[in-house]
Amino acid sequence: MNKWWRYGLWTMLAAAVLTAAHLAFWQRYMVERDYRQVELAVNYDEISALAGEAGLTPLEGLKEFKKHAVTAVVLREPTLDDLVVNGDVERYPGQKLLSQLGKENAPGWLAGLAAKTSVAPDKTYLVIYNRDMFNQVSYQLAAKLAGVKSYQIADGTYVIETLGSYLSIKGLGVGFSGTALADVQNAGMRAILQIRDWDKATRESIAKVFQSYRNISNVSAVMFNDDIPGYPSMLPELAEQIRQLDVPLVQVEFLVQPGINKLGILVDKRVLRLHTVPQSELKNLTPSQVLDRYTLAAAERNHRILYYRPVIISGDLMQENLHFIDKIRDRLEREGLQVGAAGLLPPVPVYRSLAFLIGLGVIAGGLLLLERLGLGRLKAALGPVAVLLWAALLYVDFVTARKFMALAAVIVFPTLSLLLFVKKEGLTPGAAVWNFIRISLFSLLGALFMVGLLADAGFMLKLDQFAGVKLAHLAPLLIVLAYFSLHAARGVNMAEKVKGLLGQPVLLGVALAGAFMALAVLIYVARTGNDAGLEVSGLELQFRSLLDQILGVRPRTKEFLLGHPALLLVLLYGYRDNRFLPLLLLGAIGQASLVNTFAHIHTPLLVSLIRACHGIWLGILLGLAVYFFSKLVYRYGRGVLNG
Repeated sequence: MNKWWRYGLWTMLAAAVLTAAHLAFWQRYMVERDYRQVELAVNYDEISALAGEAGLTPLEGLKEFKKHAVTAVVLREPTLDDLVVNGDVERYPGQKLLSQLGKENAPGWLAGLAAKTSVAPDKTYLVIYNRDMFNQVSYQLAAKLAGVKSYQIADGTYVIETLGSYLSIKGLGVGFSGTALADVQNAGMRAILQIRDWDKATRESIAKVFQSYRNISNVSAVMFNDDIPGYPSMLPELAEQIRQLDVPLVQVEFLVQPGINKLGILVDKRVLRLHTVPQSELKNLTPSQVLDRYTLAAAERNHRILYYRPVIISGDLMQENLHFIDKIRDRLEREGLQVGAAGLLPPVPVYRSLAFLIGLGVIAGGLLLLERLGLGRLKAALGPVAVLLWAALLYVDFVTARKFMALAAVIVFPTLSLLLFVKKEGLTPGAAVWNFIRISLFSLLGALFMVGLLADAGFMLKLDQFAGVKLAHLAPLLIVLAYFSLHAARGVNMAEKVKGLLGQPVLLGVALAGAFMALAVLIYVARTGNDAGLEVSGLELQFRSLLDQILGVRPRTKEFLLGHPALLLVLLYGYRDNRFLPLLLLGAIGQASLVNTFAHIHTPLLVSLIRACHGIWLGILLGLAVYFFSKLVYRYGRGVLNG
């Protein structure tokens, strides 16, 4: 019966491997292969300033950047206060106007306003002398505020009356300048609208604001300057308006915008990922580091808009920045990317039937792990229950079910591979390397299943993420620690082994080594996940950059410097007993990290594969170097002692 159980589990595993391979290494790879075009974008106001320094108009400045492969312009919606500071709008408190009524120093238009309406002390009055500007501002304020009234006092003089103080409305967005939009269009470039939030956004105000954007012919995408208007209750209405514009939503990396991921799902995953280096960070980075930032964002994190912020360099600012844009373009092309208008990620469908088959493979691996842990008697009962629960969860919540099973996959297979292939006896270097590769390949089954389960546009665009990163790194360590500690303990059954282990005297050296390992594991766990608790040192950042330059894709430090060499040494010397447990735990860290490399679904699959391969071959070389060096030291030491 046990033999047939085992055959059945391995058959389930094989079927799941084929299914996951189809989804992950064919369907997803083919989509990513054609998703290689990156768009360079600039900010209209920043280019206007650069052009002014060079004696050019904003339009001429945009045309210069267009010659250097820049095809998009971010138009940041100005606030009412921006217009006041620039002198486009004059603002007056109602109380001040009342005090000036009938006096000689009163503004010339005040009498005309008083003839049309009663000036109220608790209102704010905005005066504009340009009809287009008046139409733009009055439309936006009427959409976002209650009680807004507009008056034409005389030819070329317009007044907008608003409730409340100026301080309460100064931060409101007032639409996009017709001049700026015309410059972008005349330069042959695409406009990305950066829209501001406003308080108490309603269905009607959102519809009215977005109605004004439909008249802009060259809009290529929309993004939000701060919070999402109407979040959380108005997200469906906002998504509907974006869909009617028929443009994608921009997701800005590292910018925290509650609701942006849900909004991305609601717009049918028509999302473009954007990376920029803010001006606040530019002053602390060298030009080489800035270049690396933009390149890695596009090549390794699927960002398809690079929003270039001008670098302040001595000399001719315009020409120096154009030259820097050329460097970015050249680096992107060397990475195999094309520079041009950004396109949308094609849909990557995941079907319930295929996800169910992949989940069966994870369940089979889990049952094999139970058997290896000495709990094989439970598999007859747990197996059918696990399958039924898996099917039910897939039906109830398709996304959560896949995330749960992906987490199980990355815990089960690295753990099972170590329990299956690590032996007490030492191996020859050739056999140890082969066994190490076998362990790594078996561990990567967990990555294969995870990628197959999460291979859809939502995860690839980081609208949703793999859940349980820290648990995925920690659980294999704890299971390996418990299994090998008990395996080497004295006793006939589990109870005796636990009793013997707990009653064993602890030497000071062992206690210190255990404390050191516990601290190392805490640091390791703190540095994993999307919100790592520890910052990376400047020296490590330089080392990472060097690896990127040499290898193209940087392997993970904890794999090739720690985990993989440690595991290879365990295989070379043999596990023997718990004296080698610290090395084995380091090896478990390496295997867990190897699998979790693929948890970054937004990273192209090929990049993750190259990263994993670099970690493996470098880890093997380093492990062999340490092994042969220790042999030489041991032989030399024996020669010295023997005279």
